Amino acid sequence: MIMNEKLNSLVDAKLDKIFVDYSATKDLTELREEVASDLIASAQDKLKDGKSEEDAVEQAFADFGDIEELINSVRNEEDDGQKEYHKIFHAHNLDVDEDGIKIDNGKILNINDDGISINGGKTIQINDDGIKLGNMVINDEGISFGKHHKKSFDNFEAHFDNTNFNTEVHVESLPLVDEHEFDITDLKKIVISYANASLKVEASDGEKVKIREYMSRNNPDYQVRTELSSDTLKVIQGNVPHFLPLKIKVQILIPKQFAGDLQILNRSGNLQVQGLTNLNKINSDVRSGLIYLNNIKNNQLMINANSGKVTLDNVYVQGAMAIDSRSGVTELSSVYSPDFNIEARSGSIKGVDVSGAGKVLAKSGTIKLIFKEITGDISVDNSSGTIKMMMPENDSYAFDLEAKSGSVKMKHQADFKHDVSNLKEGVVGNDPQYTLTARAKSGTIKVE
Repeated sequence: MIMNEKLNSLVDAKLDKIFVDYSATKDLTELREEVASDLIASAQDKLKDGKSEEDAVEQAFADFGDIEELINSVRNEEDDGQKEYHKIFHAHNLDVDEDGIKIDNGKILNINDDGISINGGKTIQINDDGIKLGNMVINDEGISFGKHHKKSFDNFEAHFDNTNFNTEVHVESLPLVDEHEFDITDLKKIVISYANASLKVEASDGEKVKIREYMSRNNPDYQVRTELSSDTLKVIQGNVPHFLPLKIKVQILIPKQFAGDLQILNRSGNLQVQGLTNLNKINSDVRSGLIYLNNIKNNQLMINANSGKVTLDNVYVQGAMAIDSRSGVTELSSVYSPDFNIEARSGSIKGVDVSGAGKVLAKSGTIKLIFKEITGDISVDNSSGTIKMMMPENDSYAFDLEAKSGSVKMKHQADFKHDVSNLKEGVVGNDPQYTLTARAKSGTIKVE
């Protein structure tokens, strides 16, 4: 932004008259700096339309809105609202924090970003899949009674050919404020780092990486910083105002033929990655927000989710795949990896048409897996919750299933070595190709 001293002086003079009646504090000083930056950027745009400095500043202030209301909001902000709340009433524990509301650690009531659950979901459960009242399910397919499973894909590879979506169409609700392009020649790594934004990373038919930012405020201070050094492109979010509300949506288009590494950090906001089928490594870290990967094929995948739902739909990983979810549901649909490691600290793990081999661990929540093709040993462990698995119908495998506080049910015909209520060990079929191991400390195990 070209410096215009007269413009700055006019903005400062008008802000002096507004802020003069308020005692200077650290927060108000920071607020004033943010407001001034926003007003100057707005006035600069109006100068381009032929307005004088005076008219541009007047219009910028008029467009901004009530600054005194914003000042009072900052002054009256109470820190107590940010603190965690815990109370015991009638022998029940109530916890209210940034993750949501829980009664008895979520067993009686659990309200968070994933939905609402009463009595562990047995009585009422409301989430992205629909509404469940007892055994009645209301979702996009209508009303049904009984259990609902997402339909599996009949042809996994066919979905990778169905990528003829147009990513060049601008459909964002926020105005486009800036756009950048970079050639992928000699590019081996793309690093994307945002503090607070909704990110869409999509494949394109073009030859260049394109970055588009849609914002509620057109201020160059808030716009992306880019750095191209050697074989690495860094995409870093601009300044984030502390007091002024700012909504950001980012679309990053990557040519389909790009075969390098992709690293993404988004501290707060949703992340969607779609249609990239030639990448080497994908490493994504979202502290608070949903993660959605669709139509992905690559060599290695690592996902770290602190709080929020993780969804993988039609994902093929030729090497290791690691998912670490601290709080939130993990859903897999048509996912393959010969070496997967899926861990949910607090939240359920659901999988349909899961293929490959590896480990699945949940510390608090149910595990439900429908396997399509198993290529090696499978280990499933749940500290507190049920394990339910549907195995490939014609597979032969050894199994070792134990529930320390619960029952074990093996639905397949098997040659048992141990067969008691909480322990089943033996072989299904005559030529075992892998071993299925499952442990539940508090919950049942069911293999179908």
